[in-house]
This record gives sequence, C-alpha cells and structure tokens, in this order.
Amino acid sequence: MRGIIQRTAWYLLKRLGAVLLVLFGISSVTFLVTRVLGNPVYLLVGHQQSPEIMDNMIQRMGLHRPLHEQYLGYLWSVLHGDLGISRYTFRPVVDDIALRLPATLELVLFAMALIILVGIPLGILAAVRRGSWWDHSVQAIAQLGASVPNFWFGLLLIFFLFFLLPAFPPPLGRLDDPGQAPPAFTGLLLVDSLLAGSFRSFISALWHLILPGLTLAAGAAPATIKITRDTLIQILTSDYIRTPLAYGVDRRTVYFRYALKNALVPVTTVLAMTMGFLMSGTVLVETVFSWPGLGLYAVTAMNHFDYEPIIAVVLISAVFYAGAYLIADVLHFMIDPRLRVL
Repeated sequence: MRGIIQRTAWYLLKRLGAVLLVLFGISSVTFLVTRVLGNPVYLLVGHQQSPEIMDNMIQRMGLHRPLHEQYLGYLWSVLHGDLGISRYTFRPVVDDIALRLPATLELVLFAMALIILVGIPLGILAAVRRGSWWDHSVQAIAQLGASVPNFWFGLLLIFFLFFLLPAFPPPLGRLDDPGQAPPAFTGLLLVDSLLAGSFRSFISALWHLILPGLTLAAGAAPATIKITRDTLIQILTSDYIRTPLAYGVDRRTVYFRYALKNALVPVTTVLAMTMGFLMSGTVLVETVFSWPGLGLYAVTAMNHFDYEPIIAVVLISAVFYAGAYLIADVLHFMIDPRLRVL
C-alpha cells in the first residue's frame, strides 16, 4: 500500500512539474512576441504627441528597461496575482478577466457537454454498426464539421436561425435584458439562475447560449467522434473481445464492460485536447456572437496592442489546456493498472 502511494505521488509530481515548465515556456514566448508587435505608447498618446510626452509615457510604463528586466518584473507580478493594467480600459487586467471569464467558462462547458453527450455516442454507434448507413452518416457529419470554419458556421446559424427564421435571440450578449440577470454567485448565468430560482433568466441565458455553443462544439466534435469510432473498431476486432462473443457472452456486457473500458484512455486524451481547443476557439466564436468573454477581450486587446491582457488570456488558456491534460493523466493512472507498476 505504501509503495502504491509513493508511486502515485511521484507520478503526480512529475506531471505537475511538466505543467509548470509548459506554463513558463508559454509565458516567455508570449511576452517576447507581444513586445515585437509594436509600441503601445503611440496608441495612448495619439497623433499629437511630443518627444517629452513620449519619453514620459515610456518611463511610466517601464518600456525603457532592458527586455529581461521587464520579463522578470512581469513574472514577479504574476506570482503575486498582478497581471498589470490594461492600456485600453485603464482597469486592472485581473478585474477585467474576473468579469469576463465566467462567460467564456459557461460557453466552453456547454460546448464540452454537447461533445460528450452527442459526439461520444455517435462514435460508439458508428463503431458498433461499422459499414452501415449509420456509420457512413456519422463519418459524413464529422468530415463536414472538420471542414467548415467555426466563424462561417456561426454566421450561417445567425443568418438562418435568427435573420430568416427568428427562432433565437440576436447575438448581442448573454441575456435579453441585462437587468434580469440573477445575483452573481458563480458568474455562470445558468447556474446562478437555478440558484436564484429564476426560470425566466435561465431560459433567456440558455437560448442565448445555444447558437455560440453549437458553433464552438461543431469545430471540436469531429476529432472526438473519429477517435471514439476508430478506437472502438480496433478494440472490437481484437482477440480478447471476439473470444467472449464466440462463447456466447451477451454483446452489451462485452461492449460496456470490456470494450468501452479499454477505449477510455484515448477518448479522455482527445477530450483533454478538445478542452484546450475550445478555450482557444472562443476567440472567433465570441467575436461573431458578441459574447462578452475572454476571446472578445483578447481581440480588443490585440487591436490596440494592449500587452498585458494578451499575455493574461494566453496564460489562462494555457492553464486550462495544461490542467485538462493533468486531469487526463490522473484518469489514465486510475484506469490503466500498467501505469501504477512503472
């Protein structure tokens, strides 16, 4: 028992160390890239600037210091929870992110739920009925979803389901009336509406969430469908699955007890990858639907060469990406006994 605990602790420490190393590398690259995009001082002072004003702003922003000193100062601030001040909103970046992160989280979690509840069953159905019209239909849907750009699919949904057939509200936020927003317990409107017992705000938030959620999920679901299908087909044609079927064991027992259990490792891996893809994919989706989340915040910051918000959004996306893979590694450790004896 003690040996198992030690191996588990060592495994988790190695994975956590890898996550920290990845975050350090991403922050370094992002910091360097944003510094070569341009000088934000020109955007702040306008076209009527004088050399004195320029020098004063450069000194105040610390841009006169060597690049390595700027980076070390930034790392020190991040470790103390200070992500800087936005040069466009003139607010602390932490406050801006705290205001917008729940909207992005709600969108990502809704899209992830669609992928799990629809994509995985479609992959299982295609594998079990390999070669049938079900299989061909599912593969066609997956290929179509992988071929269509997210932003174009979102525009199609807006055109057909809002403009031509006004079945959904306009893509202008998260609620019909911001005044009907429930008390902010979590920032997730669906959860807060349920906690407050407000059925009206729940329906309004859900209705606004469906189109951007479908758009975001459509670009990520094909990978989950294909991996689930291909993995299950490989498992179902293996000897340890065909043998119990030949002995007359019930197919449902074989599929759910043996086949699906062995398919969990690759499926959880692709779901972890999907989580990171969804976080990065919100940039285009939130722009198309005017969704007040981190993606739209990042686009606004890029348009104004606003360094701190760009780095902060990239770091948060990297944290979610690395966190999803860390959770997947832990699940693999729990599912696959071979990892516990290494």
